[in-house]
Amino acid sequence: FRSRNIVKLSSRQGHKMDTELRIRRGVLHWQYEKLREVQEALERDPVDIGTIRKHAISNGGLVSNELRKKAWPKMLGVSVCDISPYEDAALSAHKDRAQVQLDVNRCHRRLPRDMSEEARADIQKQLVRVIVRLLARHRGIHYYQGFHDIVVTFLLVLGEDLTYLIMGQLITCHINDFLDADMTRTKSIIAYISPLLSLQCTELEEFITRSECAYYFSLSWLITWFGHVVESPDLACRLVDLFLASHPLMPVYLSTAWFQTTHPSRSSSPESQRCYPSSVS
Repeated sequence: FRSRNIVKLSSRQGHKMDTELRIRRGVLHWQYEKLREVQEALERDPVDIGTIRKHAISNGGLVSNELRKKAWPKMLGVSVCDISPYEDAALSAHKDRAQVQLDVNRCHRRLPRDMSEEARADIQKQLVRVIVRLLARHRGIHYYQGFHDIVVTFLLVLGEDLTYLIMGQLITCHINDFLDADMTRTKSIIAYISPLLSLQCTELEEFITRSECAYYFSLSWLITWFGHVVESPDLACRLVDLFLASHPLMPVYLSTAWFQTTHPSRSSSPESQRCYPSSVS
């Protein structure tokens, strides 16, 4: 049974069936409790954002995409009523559209493997449209390669219109530093990794300093919310749960933790030090 089936059983067959299912499938107990508590939080007036964030951060996150479709917009305070009209002709003429199309054409790895070619083509069209709509609406931002890796995660869960609204919020806060004309603010974000790493693993931090590679191999982790290195759609969604419920700098903390747990055996040889960045990027 998947988590979405638990929700259907709850609505169709009542509390008795839920109890029997939980007894037979005890491993699903925590999922059931999460689904129930988050659904109750969504139904409160006002919505209990604190409870939703607590479950988004904890083990398993928000569990199902059905629940994410309800919770993610609430966490960012967006409503489908805020959708504004747009003209396809204006989008086609946007200066960045060609580059966006090139990047989207290469995003097959981010789409579910069992998705049909027709569905893939439709998602890619929506992805281009959402990104160009954002660029046309928010003229102070600058597109970067990797932006689409964040957008596609939302698109696969929420659909085009809600993705457009949520990304409109994220570009003003969570990922705003990456949307400048240059990388000055992005570099300052990357620089936080060194002191964080030195608090946890001085030896590893010193190793990176000696290798003179800085921390730019973590760039793709940060600016794509790990979409560039995470192939599992479920894990990508789990990371979004965490990032939406946390401070905008959470990807930096996760990068530091990821770095600690995935680094290869350290060596004092210059050769291994020079190879190190490519081995973890």
